[in-house]
Amino acid sequence: MGIMQRSLTLALAVVALLLVGMASAAGAGAAMSCDRFASPSGSDGSGHGSFRKPYRTPQKLANSLASGQAGCFRGGTYRFSEAVVTKANVTLAPYRGQAVTLRGSIKVPPTGHDSTIKGLKLDGAGGKGNIGPRIYADGVVLRDNKITNHHGGICVQVSRWYSGPRPRGVVIERNRIHDCGELPATNHQHGIYVAHAVGTVIRDNWIYDNADRGIQLYPDAQHTRVIGNVIDSNGEGIVFSGAGSEVSSHNLVQGNIISNSKVRWNVYSGAPGPTARGNLVRHNCVWAGKSNSYGSHGGVEKPSRNFTARQNRVAKPRFAHAGGGNLRLRSGSRCRARYTGTLSRP
Repeated sequence: MGIMQRSLTLALAVVALLLVGMASAAGAGAAMSCDRFASPSGSDGSGHGSFRKPYRTPQKLANSLASGQAGCFRGGTYRFSEAVVTKANVTLAPYRGQAVTLRGSIKVPPTGHDSTIKGLKLDGAGGKGNIGPRIYADGVVLRDNKITNHHGGICVQVSRWYSGPRPRGVVIERNRIHDCGELPATNHQHGIYVAHAVGTVIRDNWIYDNADRGIQLYPDAQHTRVIGNVIDSNGEGIVFSGAGSEVSSHNLVQGNIISNSKVRWNVYSGAPGPTARGNLVRHNCVWAGKSNSYGSHGGVEKPSRNFTARQNRVAKPRFAHAGGGNLRLRSGSRCRARYTGTLSRP
């Protein structure tokens, strides 16, 4: 009888574990559910967005979504001039983590507020203006993407829609943003260009090998948070600047690795516009890797008219293989004490 009871107890325990696992899987599936599909072999004419009859183009997929829905791309490359996300609170993502390249320009006007684009390779080359995602809407999230245009233009731009209000609360996180901007450098094309925006969050990205600035805050970027990024081997790292009566103010740059700028400073102030207020650069690891006039203080301009620098560590990052795009820190890197992101940690 004791053996039977133990066997019954064990069987019940196994069933309970299976039920918990099934519930967890169902919950995960619900979180990642796809409402509409696109495929490179689909059709915008005869397809209706189901898994078996998907659409063909990103534009048709985006247009088909209602607020709160997710559109999923089946694996492959999608070529187009421009796709515009006009619906609010929609998600564009790959189906079950499949490798998806969107080769074209993506634009999010104000009506596309609170939408998310994640897990994709966003290649602006060949798209309208060779520009990567252009965000004009509140609350848009770019997450876990690989973003480039093979030195064709700006990769990510955040700004207002014509003379409308500045977008608020845009989040750019855990992306690789690289090889943006024409070569030779024009001083106008950057990895991330925050022009007119409030409360943009730029965190935990790798921003590297861009022709001009890794991040440009110009002319009216307010309350931006640049936290835990690796900003390496760009023409310049970060600039705080303005024009006319505008200037970028009250921005925080903290916990980043900012290193190896090829043309000028890792962090500096632009000359145009009024003097900025409240910009703080602190607790970063900085490394110039050069001995010219832009190499002092780890490549951080000092004194600077537009920001205050405090408690930044000058140290060589010691990346695993920067030339191959691997910006993970080697064991023993002195930058680990300042860097707050997760992508580069061993």
